[in-house]
Amino acid sequence: MLDRLLEFDETNNRAGNRGRGSGWNRVKSDDDDDDDDDNGGVKGDDQEADVDSEEFPQFMTPLMLATQCGLYETVEYLVNRGHKLDRPHPPRCTCSDQCMISASRADVVSDSCKRLNGYWAISNPTFICTTSSSSDPVLECFRLHEELLRCGSAEPVHNTTYTYMAAQVRQFAVEMIVNCRTSDEVKIMLRNRDGCKFRGKFPYPRLITAMDYKQKEFVAHTNIQQVLETAWLGDWIEWKSYSGSQKVAYLLWRFCMLPVTVALGMLAPNSKLNQFNRLPINRMFNSLVTYLVFLGLLFAHSNADKFEAHRGAPKTGTWLPIAVFVLGHAVEKTKLRLQQGPERFFKNLWNVFDTVKLTLFAVAFLCWILAGVQAGWVSDDLDRKYWHWADPQLVAEGLFTVATVMAYLRLLFLCQLNYYIGPMQVSLGKVLHDFGKFATFLAIIMAAFTCGLGTYYSYYAGMMRKDPETGEIARQEDSFVTIADTFKTLFWGIFCMTSLDAPNVVVGNTAPATGLVDTEVQSHQFTQLVGYGLFAAFEVLMVVVMMNMLIAAMSDTFQGVTDNAEYEWLFGRTKVYVSYMLQDDMPPPFNLLPTTGLLFCAKRFVSKSSRGYSRFPGDDGRGDVDSRSTAASPEFRDLMTEIIKRYFTMHRTPVEH
Repeated sequence: MLDRLLEFDETNNRAGNRGRGSGWNRVKSDDDDDDDDDNGGVKGDDQEADVDSEEFPQFMTPLMLATQCGLYETVEYLVNRGHKLDRPHPPRCTCSDQCMISASRADVVSDSCKRLNGYWAISNPTFICTTSSSSDPVLECFRLHEELLRCGSAEPVHNTTYTYMAAQVRQFAVEMIVNCRTSDEVKIMLRNRDGCKFRGKFPYPRLITAMDYKQKEFVAHTNIQQVLETAWLGDWIEWKSYSGSQKVAYLLWRFCMLPVTVALGMLAPNSKLNQFNRLPINRMFNSLVTYLVFLGLLFAHSNADKFEAHRGAPKTGTWLPIAVFVLGHAVEKTKLRLQQGPERFFKNLWNVFDTVKLTLFAVAFLCWILAGVQAGWVSDDLDRKYWHWADPQLVAEGLFTVATVMAYLRLLFLCQLNYYIGPMQVSLGKVLHDFGKFATFLAIIMAAFTCGLGTYYSYYAGMMRKDPETGEIARQEDSFVTIADTFKTLFWGIFCMTSLDAPNVVVGNTAPATGLVDTEVQSHQFTQLVGYGLFAAFEVLMVVVMMNMLIAAMSDTFQGVTDNAEYEWLFGRTKVYVSYMLQDDMPPPFNLLPTTGLLFCAKRFVSKSSRGYSRFPGDDGRGDVDSRSTAASPEFRDLMTEIIKRYFTMHRTPVEH
């Protein structure tokens, strides 16, 4: 029946047909061109073609309608018949082929409606599974989800609709992994390297792709987490049964065994004795114990006696090991930067954090060297209080202090491993994002009041007023004398740490030479009234309004993370897992030592066979990159076909009897 209706409508080409709109949008055949030539290239009902039908707008086609309704058989039939559905252009697109022409018509309502219906059609699982994107529907969902979110930000009036469509696409990607029934099927899907921008060694590139697109539900799904945990622990299933005290004891044991681990990593990295040390979880413990040693050195150096400090490198003996640790961490981050590329590397804020930290350490060491060179022509016996404020030694100590604080804060990254404090760590990052948005209002309000009150009291700077009766002397405070003082007064006023007498105006009434009291001096009440009024307005606006608004926004963010604590925690834990799985077997600073593995890597590099993914526990041993599945591989294609069948079988509407 559908075939007869389509043939009838295509033959008659009547505009009154329901659902056709401006045309079938079907690929033309040679017969269509011959028919157009016989009619002189002019269709008799072109004028009627511009008229919408009663039920559907002009742009609605049978394929678009069937896709929005989720009619799998109808969509497949129309696609096989030659019908197509063009991908809509994003709102911010300025292409000359379509968007500029549409903009010249100035019919924004029609263009927006057409775009919404187009995205509604292509975001339906039915369309994704029956078009060319069906070869890799998971990657198509990732990309479409990101595109829909960008469309929502470009068109705020339709943000709710785009967000709903993005959620539908995100859920369909999760359904793909839900229909994987064995670990082998999950591994086949995760080995797909299409769309992965990471060039390093990792057994499951699709997992990195999902993390790049922030697909939290996909990453946190049970099937993926089980496969990932197998790669994390390997055959060491006893770890799950360890108590908290046993895990702490194991950490101490890894610290004692660190020399043996380093020796095996240098001399026999691929031996059976070293296989247990190469587990990602043991990589984490090795890295943690060495990092704790690094923090201990920082503590010892930061709390050294400053009275015995001289220009140049410290004499404590800790700065050289610290420099070696910093160099090891810098080498590790450089390797990761080369593998990921600058865009992906700096997209991770922890990498930005580490880069800033290592840069501060490096600049501090350079300043120490400069101070040591400077000590050759500057008297080293000069007391510290006579040094210039920009003395290299003082700059080095200041930068080293900031870098030490950042080094200790790096431990927050490991908090994501714990189920109870992991969501709180995620909330901390999101709350800081809220504060970043709040800082915009803070900067505007601070700039407004600072500029207005900047030098309002400059005339009264240093004045003193003596009471003729009691003899009490009141001194003018430096609240609004200069711009810097005004900013300081307003900033600490946010935390209610500014004196209540800050807006007072003190008009001097004593003669500088004689000290006599001038009774003719006036009290500038209006100037003081303006100062008090603006300062009170600032306090109400910042302390009462803005601070409470920030607290409400932070509470809402924390509640949102708490409501999705499982997804947020598993996604954060996966970041930790992946970060240690990408690291070398030797933790910093032992990654600076030469190993026998470097010789094999150099040999593979020379023979151009070094490309590949290293073998990880839980994998099936396919370590070469060429053996990884892609959308064109028969293994992956067969799996997608089977999963799509399972999906539509599971969502098939039951037949009523």
